[in-house]
Amino acid sequence: MKTLYLSAIVLILSACSNQSNQHAHLEGGRIQTGQPALHAVRDNQLRELMDRMDNLMQERFMTEQQLDVERRKYSRQIGEAARNLAANVEIMIAAMPGLQLNAGEQTAFIALANKLRDEMRQLQLITEQNHIDAIPDSLHEINTTCTSCHALFRKLEAR
Repeated sequence: MKTLYLSAIVLILSACSNQSNQHAHLEGGRIQTGQPALHAVRDNQLRELMDRMDNLMQERFMTEQQLDVERRKYSRQIGEAARNLAANVEIMIAAMPGLQLNAGEQTAFIALANKLRDEMRQLQLITEQNHIDAIPDSLHEINTTCTSCHALFRKLEAR
């Protein structure tokens, strides 16, 4: 019986000592576990989050002049997008024969396309004049026009 207990204790101790020897020691006394470090696995995510945090902090301490430069930059980008979308209205109108619309549907399609083009030009003008506060309302109008057209004609494309 004593031999059995002694054997069990020796087995337990040997298992414990083998477990601690499984980890190789690195320089500086760190232990290599064979598992990648969490920070190494998430390195890209952490960098992105830290960059975003840094940008937020920098924005907080921007001068009014720096903020104005950034607003103008975004306004120009919105204006360029509006110009490109207005140019694409002609492409939408050119695609109309492929939709096989009746006369009433063609009239509605052209009216909505022209309204969209006008709204895009208005947005472009707003951005050129740097009326940043008017941009959200203009975008809402554009979205309403797009939604209306899609509700009427997206189903017809499946014909």
